[in-house]
Amino acid sequence: MAGKPQKKAARAKKVKPSGPAACALLWGLDPSGEKGAAVRTVLREMGLVARTATYARLGDPAGAFARLIGFRPAPIDYAGPEPACDEFVLLCGLTSAQVDEFLAKSREAGCVVGPKALLTKVNRAWPLVRLMEAVSAERAANM
Repeated sequence: MAGKPQKKAARAKKVKPSGPAACALLWGLDPSGEKGAAVRTVLREMGLVARTATYARLGDPAGAFARLIGFRPAPIDYAGPEPACDEFVLLCGLTSAQVDEFLAKSREAGCVVGPKALLTKVNRAWPLVRLMEAVSAERAANM
């Protein structure tokens, strides 16, 4: 093939970034408390990262806690009212099987958390406090 440059036999495939690791955001579940420690143990056994939300970060978009691309913590600390729920879990990036496993293992360990949610395309831009309030209100309406 004189005169023609040869194409590389194998071009590097474009690979989509894998995204942030699956994690769970916890509110009101103190790691030194029995229930908080048990929830963290379940998450650790599943190979999931547990992140703790603080009052000052309640204004951050939910997607920022999951470390999604394009989501940043709020520029100022949250200064509003405390959420009505005492505890909350936001599951980020889990498969359906992982969600089922988390729920089953939580029941087995006796550390079922009341209000919980999955991070979705719809709620990832919501401030965490708004998501917590919406989930708590929906849960109360269904009881």
